[in-house]
Amino acid sequence: MASRCEPSGAADARGALGSLAQTGRRSGFRVSRDYVVRNPQADPTATELAINVFLTAELLGRRMDQVLRPFGLTRGSHNVLQILGGADRPLMPSEITPQLVATNATVTGLIDTLEARGLAVRRAHPTDRRSVLVAMTPRGRVVLDELVPRLIDREKAWAAGLEPAAREELVCLLGALEDHLHRMGDEPNG
Repeated sequence: MASRCEPSGAADARGALGSLAQTGRRSGFRVSRDYVVRNPQADPTATELAINVFLTAELLGRRMDQVLRPFGLTRGSHNVLQILGGADRPLMPSEITPQLVATNATVTGLIDTLEARGLAVRRAHPTDRRSVLVAMTPRGRVVLDELVPRLIDREKAWAAGLEPAAREELVCLLGALEDHLHRMGDEPNG
């Protein structure tokens, strides 16, 4: 499959790092030749990968926010609600956290928000007094049942720029990158 993008460092008329502008269309960020010359230790494709993933995530995130806003949900609270909605039983918060890119404290706050809105409920754990179980309420199910068809329609529209085979390849490639990043662990401070 031929790339729609020009190769790394192929354009001169860009800022010090690079640009999205390519002959009047956006087809991926590419670093400038100047960046490559000034940073010989850099791997331009690694820089381009990181920047393009960030840019795409931001674009999709903004669109997701627009879909969720009428339902009073954030991406985080939506994710927790989806996890609860897909579970066959109430979950401990510690079972929810690994499914998100979030801390225990963040998940607690998201559950607090869902509970305050009547979309989730906490119950005492039957065998562990130190823990609770979280379940989606009937009201949470109604919200999810209204939201999901709209979200599916939007996801189809967002993905329409890629053929199904390209989507599958991209999912596999992003999965490999995600696995690699998980294996690396957290970045050292500093």
